[in-house]
Amino acid sequence: MAEQSIKSFIDTIAAKANIEPAAAETAVGTILSVIQQEGDSAKVAKLFDQVPGAADLAREHQVVVGSGSGLGGALSSLAGKFAGANVGVIVAALAQIEATNLTAQQIKNIGSALVSYLKDNVDPKLVNAILAEIPALRDHLA
Repeated sequence: MAEQSIKSFIDTIAAKANIEPAAAETAVGTILSVIQQEGDSAKVAKLFDQVPGAADLAREHQVVVGSGSGLGGALSSLAGKFAGANVGVIVAALAQIEATNLTAQQIKNIGSALVSYLKDNVDPKLVNAILAEIPALRDHLA
C-alpha cells in the first residue's frame, strides 16, 4: 500500500519544483489517464488499487483524443488517424499538460518523479511492465 496518497505526492512535487499545485495535479492526472487508457487494464487496475486516489485523478484529467480546440486537438486527431490511437492520446495528453504553462523540462521532471513514486510504492516490475506497453509515454517520461 502506498505510504502517501497521490494528492500528497502532488503537493510535494509542486513544492519541490516551485510550480502551482493545480499544474502539477493536471500533469500527474493526465499521465495517469494515459496509463489508464493505454495500459493493460488488469495491470493498471492492480496499480491503481495500490495508489490511493490515482483512479479518481485519472478520471478527473481524462485525455480525450481530438476533443481539444485549436491546434492541439487537431494534431491529436490527425496523429490518431495516421499513427494510431496511442500516439493520438500522447499528443492530446501533452497538449493538455502544456495548457498549464509547464515547460517541457518541468513535464519530464514531473513524469520522472511520478514513475519513481510509483516504483517506490508499488511493485516496480508492475510499473515497468505497464510502461513497456506504452512506449510513447515512457519516451516522454524518461
